Amino acid sequence: MPRIFSTILLSSLGSTVLWLLLVPHFAAATRSEGLVGLLGMERQVLGVLGALIVGVWADHGRVAHKFALLQGLQLVLAAVFLTVPDAGPEFVLVWTALRFALVGASSVLAFRLLADVSGSSSRGAVLQMVTSPQGAMVFASVICVAIPAWTTNSLTAALVFDLVSGAAVIWLLVRRPDPGDLGFEWRKVPVRMAAAVRGFWLPELWPWNLVQLGFLATLSGMMVYASVIAERQDVVPAAVVFPAAWFFYGLTFWVTAPLLKRNPRWWALVFAGVLVACGILGTFANLTVHMGLYVVLTFVNAYWIHYTNAQVLDRAPVEHLGQIRASMIFYLGLVFGVGEQAVGLLLERGPGLALFGVAHAVGGVALIWAVLVISRRRSFQPVTAAA
Repeated sequence: MPRIFSTILLSSLGSTVLWLLLVPHFAAATRSEGLVGLLGMERQVLGVLGALIVGVWADHGRVAHKFALLQGLQLVLAAVFLTVPDAGPEFVLVWTALRFALVGASSVLAFRLLADVSGSSSRGAVLQMVTSPQGAMVFASVICVAIPAWTTNSLTAALVFDLVSGAAVIWLLVRRPDPGDLGFEWRKVPVRMAAAVRGFWLPELWPWNLVQLGFLATLSGMMVYASVIAERQDVVPAAVVFPAAWFFYGLTFWVTAPLLKRNPRWWALVFAGVLVACGILGTFANLTVHMGLYVVLTFVNAYWIHYTNAQVLDRAPVEHLGQIRASMIFYLGLVFGVGEQAVGLLLERGPGLALFGVAHAVGGVALIWAVLVISRRRSFQPVTAAA
């Protein structure tokens, strides 16, 4: 398991370093918070499309070698970007769509690998989140802050890093014994995608599937929130502040995972209460306070992702884990993607930060209510071993 864990984390590092340096580059080139929100929405929506395509494919066959195949396609895309040094916004939008469709597909295969080697779907979900692009941000943000210190062409450095890490991941994966076949069966893709979309609504997952949707709506728009804070402050260059902000986002996935071992329901209520407090304070706060609120909100976001993932996947039939995980990613990307665009448009307006705070307060109250009305006999059993 440590080898698979490290391999998936390395894969996530490549795409995360690239993303954290691509967004400031794109923001500086376009000078539009709405377009930055569109880029975030595109990343989310195309990511879920990739997840849906491979959802059922991940439930059988040579999962590690399928992961290596997708990593190879990402490596090719990085090489293509390197040949277009003066890429305009149109190229970046199209390239991002292709790149993060592959990242979304890889995340499903990563979960399936970790669930198999750890022997638990809920434990696999925790491990997958700390090794995912979100969890990798704790390391990627440090790399991204260091890169501008020794080169002015940070995006090129990120693409080279992506190439090198991708090659290492492929080498590690293809050396792993992996029985089965790689059969894709293209004609069945529409049927498999439809099955993945429906997987989230299996009766066994009720009512936590709805709770997770409510949480996702409550805490969407974090990427644009970080971008706006980075652009509006004038103390440190935005190209440094933006990736530094994501250090906390990644760190919180590692810090909050052990909280699932004991009293997970109590911690869910605590973090929902913190969300309400942040929302109330954010309604009246200035930009400096919002920088602190962003850090606190990353802890809320990370714990609730862990908590609801574990609640849903612990109830999922083992033979459909890939399908259900793809379905969860679909709805996560759909809600977060639309949320990034909506929050981007909201924050372009004068009172946008205040309205963002109101939304957090209302969402936090809704989450507290949801946890309290779900009976204790249906609540999730603590995870016996987290990351």
